[in-house]
Amino acid sequence: MRIGVVRIALHLHGPTSLKEKRHILQSLIAQMRRRFNVSIAEIGKLDDWRSALLGAAIVCNDGRVNNALLAKLVEAMKHYTDVTVEDYEIEIL
Repeated sequence: MRIGVVRIALHLHGPTSLKEKRHILQSLIAQMRRRFNVSIAEIGKLDDWRSALLGAAIVCNDGRVNNALLAKLVEAMKHYTDVTVEDYEIEIL
């Protein structure tokens, strides 16, 4: 069994409050959960309304499948108009 983990640093466009930030992130997280069937949550920069740190994880028998799926997840986030992916790190455990 292989566990794939990705940490994604995001810059958010447009929010002027934490409430707006959470609205943007909730929408993004819900879409990624539905599309990729991953566990995903905000794990850092909770009080900064212009940036966010998300973590996502998936379990699979093959580490290559994990890596490919998490790379597709990051690529999908890059096309989301309200955020910019600043950095990401994929790790297979």
